[in-house]
Amino acid sequence: MASPTIERFAAAAASHGDVTTDAGVLAERGRDYWGVGGVASVLLRPRGRDDVAPIMRLAAQHNVPIVPRGGASNCSGGMMPAAGRVLLDLSGLDQILDIDAGNRRARVEPGVVNSDLQAALAPHGLCFSPDPVSAHLATVGGNIIENAGGPHALKYGVTYNHILSVDVVLPDGSTATFSADDEGPDLLGVLIGSEGTLGIVTEVTVALRPIAEVTHSLMGAFASARDAADTIAAIIATGVVPAAVEWLDRAGIAGLQQFYDTGYPLDADSIVLIDVDGTAAEVAHDQAVVERVLRDRATEVRVAENEKERTALWYGRLNAPNSVVQSGKGFFIGDVTVPRDRIPEMQEAIQATAARHSDGLLFIAVCGHAGDGDLHPTTFYDKDNPLAASALEAANNEIIEAALELGGTITGEHGVGTEKIQFMTKRFTPVEIAAQRSIKKAFDPAGLLNPGIMLPAPSPEEPDTSAFGAAVRDALIGGLTDDPDIPLTAGNNTDIASNLGNLSLVVGAAATLESINRYLDEQGVTCAAIPTAGGTRTIGELVATATGAERDHVRHALLGADVTVVGSQSPARFGAETMKDVAGYDTKRLYIGARGAFGALTTLIFKIGVSH
Repeated sequence: MASPTIERFAAAAASHGDVTTDAGVLAERGRDYWGVGGVASVLLRPRGRDDVAPIMRLAAQHNVPIVPRGGASNCSGGMMPAAGRVLLDLSGLDQILDIDAGNRRARVEPGVVNSDLQAALAPHGLCFSPDPVSAHLATVGGNIIENAGGPHALKYGVTYNHILSVDVVLPDGSTATFSADDEGPDLLGVLIGSEGTLGIVTEVTVALRPIAEVTHSLMGAFASARDAADTIAAIIATGVVPAAVEWLDRAGIAGLQQFYDTGYPLDADSIVLIDVDGTAAEVAHDQAVVERVLRDRATEVRVAENEKERTALWYGRLNAPNSVVQSGKGFFIGDVTVPRDRIPEMQEAIQATAARHSDGLLFIAVCGHAGDGDLHPTTFYDKDNPLAASALEAANNEIIEAALELGGTITGEHGVGTEKIQFMTKRFTPVEIAAQRSIKKAFDPAGLLNPGIMLPAPSPEEPDTSAFGAAVRDALIGGLTDDPDIPLTAGNNTDIASNLGNLSLVVGAAATLESINRYLDEQGVTCAAIPTAGGTRTIGELVATATGAERDHVRHALLGADVTVVGSQSPARFGAETMKDVAGYDTKRLYIGARGAFGALTTLIFKIGVSH
């Protein structure tokens, strides 16, 4: 039975949405695709996007926690309704409001399913780049709050790279619009990947791209994970950027073969699936380059040049999630990301873990987005094995520890949710957690929106970051002051180093643009964030004061930043050398164009590319 407070809220909100207290509906809608979730006291479906703001105002007035629900395809226990909470079902906000083919953009509501959007765009010759394997379930709103990627993120980027603006209702019921074109700190970037804890998205303007004229696929089979990883690095070193580079290991091939015929070579240690796309001429060139590298290194090469062949080649990889669910076995789908050049070591660590826990586990299959270093170790076990639960927990812990030791992160695209909260204190220092907690408090002082997600319980080790939180709040209300005396950078780090195997650049904030350009030329690489004309201006100055086109280039190239946190001036790192990282709030985004309001920059990490 709902509490009197919930009943009063539901009665007041009934004019803005359909209220349900049916136990069966609450149980069914309270679970995600994987069966994880809980039962809320009330389910509320807004009648339209304009009803979300008054609903949230009523929730704030009645002090009622709100759990948002979209397609419920998340893999991290990120939707956890419970007694005393209201489940806000946004799946009915599913209208495609406008397709502006000429300007390659579309306005949509958050409940639009990815596959439905792609179908509507196809007659215009356009597509929305994010392509999670769950595209038949995932919604655009879900893409945003999880910063979804997918197989083709290597070439086209993750959701962050394709969102032009969002209309959002904040937890107190006020409204805001965050745009990629905003000046100052990148609040849009902080909202993206925030797992439904900072605001409710009600309308989105997405960037579109032309559907590739031609797409061909290739498969390489390898005798070892090292051979496969070295081949990926060799392909990227040619300057060719494949649309997708996917990975499946020996255990994955053999394990999936138990459930369906993948068609993949059973004697391979690893296989790599590669898409090349573009115009006919571009594909002819890129395919020739990729095929030449594969034939020099792989034990077997297959090429698919028509849709029937491509479907057959990709079937084993893309059908894996459904097969996992239908297998009848217990399973857990992991998500860790490491720098690309550390994939072999990560692969070895995963299989060593599987061997250590073979008494409780069947096997661990590894698939993932090798071009991004994002791996999904999927652990299978017999549900009636009494050793399975402890073995699964231990194996998951060991895999995440290994990823962190290799310079990786605890989640590349699935999110933290409730599943990985316990690892947040291993991924982040107390000051880094405290800064993120200040972001949550600035957006949601009462803590009513999607409570219990992402952030661990407060620790006495966390320092006071109230000054940081005040700056976030000022940014939200447009009140950041430009103080010319605030330092933009700290220290005098002018070091410049690149990892060509990972295509990342680590540069001290005091390094001049002139010196960085000289280094890039010597290494034969490029970085979109570095203007070719900049002279003695430092990279720290550029990032801290970025506006217009420079800000846009920084937004899309920045992977991480070492900073100080305003107030305590404590050192912190947000982001890393990984291509994907959705652990916690994307705090580094606040430092872009903020002119030191959140602290100073000491080191910056960027994506780079190979010069053609």
